[in-house]
Amino acid sequence: MLIWGICLSTPGQDDAAYLEIIRAETQLKSMFDQLYRQDAAGLQMELYHAIDSAFTAALELPGSFDHTWSKLNQIGKLASEDGHVKVFSWLYQVSMNDYRYSAFIQLSEKGDSEIFKLRPASGEHVHDINFEQEIDRWDGKIYYDLVTKKHRRKVFYTLVGADFNDAKTSLKTIEVMVVQRGTPLFLQDQFLIEDNLQDRIVLEYSADLAATVRYNETMDMIVYDHLAPLHPIYSGNYQFYGPDGSYDGLKFTKGIWVLEQDIDARNE
Repeated sequence: MLIWGICLSTPGQDDAAYLEIIRAETQLKSMFDQLYRQDAAGLQMELYHAIDSAFTAALELPGSFDHTWSKLNQIGKLASEDGHVKVFSWLYQVSMNDYRYSAFIQLSEKGDSEIFKLRPASGEHVHDINFEQEIDRWDGKIYYDLVTKKHRRKVFYTLVGADFNDAKTSLKTIEVMVVQRGTPLFLQDQFLIEDNLQDRIVLEYSADLAATVRYNETMDMIVYDHLAPLHPIYSGNYQFYGPDGSYDGLKFTKGIWVLEQDIDARNE
């Protein structure tokens, strides 16, 4: 995973095009600053939609894929290790039970780039482990980690995300994407959990607690807190779930992630 924070030089880039990107970045920073201001009540939803349009235009500018967007420090910005994928994501809190998410995937191939907007789906099943996500049917979240893996000349991009859900529970997700015929595609059957294949990992737990999901480079695994009910009577009621002090891990094996339970991650 690469996270940008250092401005890169742009040798050979047209000065006018570069200045246009800088102007777009400055405008977006101002819009995000205003979106998250507490005294901007009543204006956020209009800003939220305006940012989508402005970000689309910014990512369509020549040279935008190579830009670091370092001024946009209030949103998720990820880049794949192979240099072909970038992911931008952010949220707006409407109320204690209503979060709106936006995300763009930007692809680069042979010097050209293309952008794809992820459009949130609605309905009671969007958080299911086998909900079939698509570009236009996405379970909204902020992406904060991107793991690049390769198997048999196929590149797998694993995205780790956070969804604040509502006042009772939060979620962490792990899902796998590939680029097929120039288009991002969420894969199915990518996680082997106790002899069963599922499309993704969805961890739901109390909104009052914190749960960690991260890629551990030393262990070469995605490591996460094992969640359990605070008391057996709360089994299945996720507002009473939290870390129990143990850890589970996912190991990338022959093109899928395989669960290893109760791993020792204390000194990693």
